[in-house]
Amino acid sequence: MQIKDWIAFCLFTALLVASLVAQDKPPEKKITNPFGKDNAAAEAGRAQFNSGCAVCHGPTGQGGRGSRLADIERVQKMADARMFEVIREGVAGTQMPPSSLSDNQIWHMVSFIRSLNLSAVEQDVPGDSSAGETLFFAGGQCSGCHMIRGRGGLIGPDLSNVGARRSADKLRKSIETPDAFVEPGYAKVEVVTHAGERISGVTKNNSNYSIQVLDAQEKFHFLLKKDLKSITHYKRSLMPTPSLSEADRQNLLAYLSRQSLETPAERARRIEHGKETEP
Repeated sequence: MQIKDWIAFCLFTALLVASLVAQDKPPEKKITNPFGKDNAAAEAGRAQFNSGCAVCHGPTGQGGRGSRLADIERVQKMADARMFEVIREGVAGTQMPPSSLSDNQIWHMVSFIRSLNLSAVEQDVPGDSSAGETLFFAGGQCSGCHMIRGRGGLIGPDLSNVGARRSADKLRKSIETPDAFVEPGYAKVEVVTHAGERISGVTKNNSNYSIQVLDAQEKFHFLLKKDLKSITHYKRSLMPTPSLSEADRQNLLAYLSRQSLETPAERARRIEHGKETEP
């Protein structure tokens, strides 16, 4: 055997052995919060948070001198191990110091911060969901503008996955105060033509030369800007404030909170495998 062949053989053997060793090596265990979403752990974490963190981050994680921690995508996507590390080690170059808490106390705090970032479908929202569904579709009060799983209107955002995208608190505020959270592309627009015609709706396409408006009757208007006297973009929603009793509002909230395009088991598997993108 020539020297070059012997070297090639040795390299192949080394790679083969390394491959076999890697296959036999158990996969690295993913570090997760041992307390999970345990309510008692979250409450213990709340006490720890309020005693040392709330002065900067706010008692409900709404932010202040420190960053916002509640209902925010950056925190929702942070791995348990990374959140634990940030709390324990602090953040260099900021006012957040390292923590002297025990590991269990830090995990309790992780549970609490997780509780501030649960989507509505992950929360136990009280109310009669069936009554809320009837209310949503009855008389087109909501379904006249919003669609759920192919049923309903187009002028408002599709709500088929709203329970997974928003917290229960945000859903409640969206019902009580429609202008609180306006989805991109669904703010009110009003145009006036040179002929005096006034058209209100939402913008579906907008260029330097033309604009497309979908009105409340779901009629598309394709308009050239040279034919328009004015275009006014508002920051508020087209949705009127609904006149609902507290019971009806709670039932509607219960129904919307359960709207998700994936089952809890599917969501858990997706998060476990690090795929945080929504379906």
